[in-house]
Amino acid sequence: MQKFLLLFLFITSLYSKDTITWMIWDLPPNFILNGPQKNQGYQDIRLKMIQDRLPEYKHESQVMNVNRAISIYQKKDDSQRIYCTNDLISHPSLDIDDYLSISAFPFKGHYLVTQKNKSYLFDTQEGQPIVLKDLIQNKKIRLVVSKNRPYLGAGKVLHEYLDKTPKQTHITSMSTLNIGESMFKFVFKDRADYTFEYTFRASYYAKQLNVLDQLEVFPIKENEGVFHGFSSCVKTKKGKEVIYKVNDIIRELKPTNEWIDPFVQWLPTKQLQNKYLKYYHEVFLKQGDIYDSNPRSK
Repeated sequence: MQKFLLLFLFITSLYSKDTITWMIWDLPPNFILNGPQKNQGYQDIRLKMIQDRLPEYKHESQVMNVNRAISIYQKKDDSQRIYCTNDLISHPSLDIDDYLSISAFPFKGHYLVTQKNKSYLFDTQEGQPIVLKDLIQNKKIRLVVSKNRPYLGAGKVLHEYLDKTPKQTHITSMSTLNIGESMFKFVFKDRADYTFEYTFRASYYAKQLNVLDQLEVFPIKENEGVFHGFSSCVKTKKGKEVIYKVNDIIRELKPTNEWIDPFVQWLPTKQLQNKYLKYYHEVFLKQGDIYDSNPRSK
């Protein structure tokens, strides 16, 4: 009897599946954890596509914050599960030791977000970006920002100004749960005139608050350029194997509408949607595999 049991356990071990724990964030519309649009965030939808194409693994999801994710990456332990995420932005302030996929999609940096009835405050010609270095010195125009979020080039301008002008009163720094939504509400309750946000996230908040027709966004000169989203796995042998497979999946899916549309629908205007699609098809796809500049990606 014992021999049969050992044989059964041996055979079972041969066919057992490794588990990938996909780290997700409470950060709509990337992932939507609650409400009528639950699991309909653009990264929710894309993650399901990836999981369906990796049947050789068991899949589970775990909600966590970035600090917890970084701690997991530092341990480099895949004995129980392989930790990955399909939603990571690579930039110098988040330079973690992981394996990154090829770029899954391009996006623009934070925009200036305000109400349409306050557009006159931001004196700019149509289509021209706001020069934040000039705007931020206007003490009559109130800004609300997060204490902890990086704002790319705009963040550099912001922090340099705050360092030089510590007693200013027209900039409010916040640190709360649901920080993006909190700042958005500040603007639309007239407690501030503008904030910084990704256009797709501003669109989500506007739809939630039923103020999409009042939303106005302006590009910021200091945030010009294109950034990319990646999948990422713990830097172990198993993590590297997953990333290689995810790369093949991204190559298969990124030219398809089922991959593109879940993100594009969150852009707030038809003009931005068309501009994004033009860049996506005429530049991004034609560039082929795009890696992060950090050699850990390969």
